[in-house]
Amino acid sequence: MTTSSENPFFSDTSQPQGPPDTFIPPPALESAADYDEDSSSFGGTDSSGDASSSGELESLRQGYLSRRILELLPELLAEPAFRIGQRGDLRKRDVFLTGALPVWAGALPNVRFRYGGTGVSHNLYSAVVAPPASGKSALRHARKYGRPSNSTSSGGTSPESRTSPKSGASLESGAYPEGRASPQGSSTGQEGPEEEPPGRERPGVRAGRRQLFLAADSSAAALKRRLEEIPHGVIFETEFQALSRALGSSWGSFTDVLLKGLQNEAIRMSRSSKGAVTIPHPAPSIALAGTPAALGGFMSGSGSTPGTGNGLFSRFLFYRFDREFEWSPQFRSPQFRSPQSESTQSEGPQSEGPQSEDLQSGERRGSLEESLRGAGQKFREARRQLGARETPLWVSVPGALQEAHTRAFRSLTKKWREDESVPRSMQASLTRAGLQAVKIAVVLRGVRLAESGVPPASTQSIELGAEDMEAGIRLSLTYLLHAIEVGARLQGDDGPQDTCLQEKALQEKARSQAKLNERKRDLTERQREYLEALPEEPFSTAEAKDLASGFGASKRGVQRWLKSWRKAGLLRKPKRGMWAKRRPERKDSPRTEGLPGAESVISVIDGIPALAGGRAP
Repeated sequence: MTTSSENPFFSDTSQPQGPPDTFIPPPALESAADYDEDSSSFGGTDSSGDASSSGELESLRQGYLSRRILELLPELLAEPAFRIGQRGDLRKRDVFLTGALPVWAGALPNVRFRYGGTGVSHNLYSAVVAPPASGKSALRHARKYGRPSNSTSSGGTSPESRTSPKSGASLESGAYPEGRASPQGSSTGQEGPEEEPPGRERPGVRAGRRQLFLAADSSAAALKRRLEEIPHGVIFETEFQALSRALGSSWGSFTDVLLKGLQNEAIRMSRSSKGAVTIPHPAPSIALAGTPAALGGFMSGSGSTPGTGNGLFSRFLFYRFDREFEWSPQFRSPQFRSPQSESTQSEGPQSEGPQSEDLQSGERRGSLEESLRGAGQKFREARRQLGARETPLWVSVPGALQEAHTRAFRSLTKKWREDESVPRSMQASLTRAGLQAVKIAVVLRGVRLAESGVPPASTQSIELGAEDMEAGIRLSLTYLLHAIEVGARLQGDDGPQDTCLQEKALQEKARSQAKLNERKRDLTERQREYLEALPEEPFSTAEAKDLASGFGASKRGVQRWLKSWRKAGLLRKPKRGMWAKRRPERKDSPRTEGLPGAESVISVIDGIPALAGGRAP
């Protein structure tokens, strides 16, 4: 086992040893210490995790967040995600989670960990890329964590805007001791907790200005001023244009702020009224969504070249999907749905098999709004308590988890180095995926603290949990898969690569059609006629049985046909009790096929051992 002193990526030797974490003890590791010393053996098919199943691998290739990830999530994330998935769209569920991670990162100030020998924060940048009217607006649900409390009345104060008894300033902002700006170029945000002075929030900042969310459509000066007050603020926009418009203007070119922000590098500026000012430890988070056409404008908004070589590209967690062109009912209210309809799942590997049964456990009650309202209260309380700390809460990484992280990314680095087809510009995305894995893990640890109550101000450090690190690695590598696809399409904006992708799509459609025709040849003439007579749109089991008599088949026989045809790939189950014909235009082929480096990422994810137990989402 590699110790922290031997591992150059994690150095905990300078951290004070605070009292043991008694709030949420991490579960015992099952297999992190059982790695073979040869890192090249990592990433095979001998995984003890659920991702080794064919369903999990298919889920990865289709671009979904895997079931194993959902099992590892804290309840404050898993519960709303379950509710959104219950409404029938796994893409919307994934979009919500992709936006929720940066929002929670902004709600957990005064938390740090060491990576590469440097004290860093867990702020995250994420971007959802999808066609118009495809469901990416589900991102807005993530913003509801940070909305004002319903108890706020006109002229009153909400829990998140209460004042500190020490300073009289609002605790809602995020202008916390660790990141406050220092005049005359001095810096109060140091690397280690032992160097942190006992600072106070700056008095005199109006509560109305101390909000979690930052405007994307801002001038560079305005954004820096807000970061001076709120180092952990969140830029949250559902359209790329809001940010690209600012980045492309003469007054809003703050790409440098975004580049430095993810790495928590100091931002220095000079003002005539204040002189030299330094934001020592900026830690903004970003949650965005937009169309593929608008992404290029966002990435090149500051005049830089769009594509994977852009420094901004590698800083984002990408989630990309294409629209399934189907109509969803818009007028049914969730509370009037039957128990069967509440299990609705859209097409995707995750909607089939055991997971659908797990969602029927009946243990969850209430609506999505109720779930988010309850989570929002804990969100605000965690933000208030952590913001009141005079020194950061440090998260240390146990040696076994350091080893798991190192082996995963060392293995993938080796695979990509040997694969000459992987663009060199994607190497930065892989490098930052390692950092993002730990950032995500720390965010999840913080969410668990919010669930049970954050530690008192005297607690100096806590340990990262095994479930957090496993989820962090799986999520960061899954988002890396999406980045590969986004990068391939972004590079193809000029034509050749995009044409290549279109040709591959047509080839895959032709191959898919050939497979379907081959499977149909195994049917009897009566079965083929019956299959052709089934509705083109999704149909129920009852509807299928009603057609049985017209083809001289019994209802029981039709039931057997449906099940066997599903196994043969002729039918699919978009949701419980419903069937649909397989069609090649439904993108049944893996999305990742032919993308350089994608299979290497999948093989590494498949080889991640189950570091912790889990629960069904």
